[in-house]
Order: sequence, then structure tokens, then C-alpha cells
Amino acid sequence: MAFFRRRNRADHTQPVSQRIEITLDGLMSARMRLGVAIQRYGEEHPESVDAMQEVAHYLLQDPRNHQEAAELLHYVAQLTYTNFGPDHPDTLTALYQAGDTLSAVGNVELAEDMLRRALSGQERALGRDHPETLATAQALGAALTELGRSAEAQALHEDVTERRTRALGGGHQETMISRNRTADALRAAGRFEEAAVLFRELVRAADDAYGAGSDEAAIARNNLAATEFQLGHAEEAAELFRAVLATVADKPGQESFAAVMRNNLATVLFELEEYHEADGLLRHSVAECERIHGPDHPDTIRSVANLARLLAVDGNRAEAARLTRRCLSHYEDRLPPSHPRIAELRAFLVELS
Repeated sequence: MAFFRRRNRADHTQPVSQRIEITLDGLMSARMRLGVAIQRYGEEHPESVDAMQEVAHYLLQDPRNHQEAAELLHYVAQLTYTNFGPDHPDTLTALYQAGDTLSAVGNVELAEDMLRRALSGQERALGRDHPETLATAQALGAALTELGRSAEAQALHEDVTERRTRALGGGHQETMISRNRTADALRAAGRFEEAAVLFRELVRAADDAYGAGSDEAAIARNNLAATEFQLGHAEEAAELFRAVLATVADKPGQESFAAVMRNNLATVLFELEEYHEADGLLRHSVAECERIHGPDHPDTIRSVANLARLLAVDGNRAEAARLTRRCLSHYEDRLPPSHPRIAELRAFLVELS
């Protein structure tokens, strides 16, 4: 799209036209298409639903827009479920996309409902061994872990691991992801020794398959470090976290992971009473998470909650209380009232009062 604006030169020579180019980016173009489709056909028409999915696709390219994408995909899932029924391919895809995205932004209770519907339909329509069914089962397991229902999560992940091992082999990347999810469910259940054994196996497997400096190896070491910390091995955990942070800190495309690593390392340093370094890491993590994801993303909130704890130790109780209320509001909107994270933050606010 372009238009011309006339501009006269000071010497009154022939006027020159200056052309100004206006370029529509993908998201803007998709939003315009959606507006036209809704106006022409109504919201429930397939053309409008397709346009909504296109908008969501572009929203997902920027982490700061993931919450909006999750809400839009949730609406798309509702429309397709109503219009096509529970087992239609479009419905199953929409339910999975909505559930997976809702889980990623912390709306895990709603995500569980979407993912259970998707999984039930996929098992009927595609079979339990289909890759899409397994992907949904894995996403549901991750949501259940976040909801504190680690036994259910572990059973799902073990089943997915077994099926992927049969189909793809034990060393395949998808199989290793499933094994990692199983170990994380064990860790969440407090079975730290068992989780650590599995995470150590995954570190060796990632080193062998992808190299010690690979992203896969970095993720495996991060998970092992978190488990070592929960086993009471703070020094070992700090060493592992430092090694991973050194690998990813200046790596293009790893800014989000580096922010998480700073938060994780700071958590261990807090336990070791190395408050000054922990403070710098947490402030860096919060700033990066807010820049990359926005102020209300789960990664941002985790770092903010840890910073509140540190501020309380440092004597800044008023600011610690303000940040804690921010985190509590986030979780109250997304988690069931009985979730232990909500009770923990409420108790901490009482301590600060």
C-alpha cells in the first residue's frame, strides 16, 4: 500500500513526489483478514475460524503475545467443538493447540480440560500409538505435573515413553523428551533419588547423541541440577547451573533459557546465603523475562517470587509484599484454589505483615 505526498522545493523547481511505503506485517494482515471474514460470514463460519487460527499463528511468534494467542485458540476450540463435534480432525487439532498454549502461559486448569478432550478424541479417531495422540498425552502430563498431580503425570509419561521407544527407539529425541518428562514427574512427587538416576542417564544420552555443548545437553544438566538441589546437594547444583549458564548466556536464540538459568542459579545461591550474587542474577532474570515474555508469564512470575524472598531477607519487606501479591494474583487466576503454591504465597504474605 502506498500514497503520494507533494512537497515543494525552496527554489520553486518542479515539485517532487515522495512515495511513502507502508508495509503490513503478517499479524496485521491476518487481523484485517479476520475482521473482513467476521463481517462477511460471522464468527462461526469456517473462513472466520481459519482466520482466527492464522492470527493465533502470528501471535505465537512473539512470546509477549502468547496469552492473547491462548485465549483466541481456546475460543477456536469451543467453536470447532460445537460446530463439528468431538472427533472431527479440526476439533482435535484446535483442542490440542489451545490446551498446549494455555498450559505454557500458566492456565493449567483450563489446559487440562482442553487436553483431556483432545486426547479422548484422538484415541478414538487415531489410536493410542499415533504421534499426535502421544504429543497430546505428553502435554497433558506436563499440565498435571504443574497442577501437583504427579502420580497421574508419571503414569502418562511412562506410557508415552514405552510407546515411543517401541516406535522410534530409545535414543530418539522424542523418546528422550518423554523420559525427561517422566523424571520431572518423579521429581515433582518428591522421589528425588529416582529422578536423579534418570536425569543422569539423560545427561549421558544427550552428550553422546548431540554433544556436551548442545541445547539438549544443557536442558538435561539443568534438570539434573534442580534435582540435585532438592536432594540437598546445593554446591553440586550450583556448579551444574553455572556450567549451563556459561553455555547459553551469549548464545543467539537462548535468551529465554538463559533467563531461567539465572533464576535457577540464584535460587541455589540464596540457599547458600550468597545473597549479593543472587540479587544480581534475579534482577537480570526478571528484566529479561519481562522483555521476552511480558510481565505475567510463568517464567517472569517465578523470578519475581524469588526476588521477593530475597528482598525480604534484605529487609525490604514492603517491596517483597508488593511483588508477592503480584505473584499471588497471577496464580489465583490460573491454578485451583487448593494448589500448594497459592497457600505458600499467602503464608509468606502473613510473615511479611
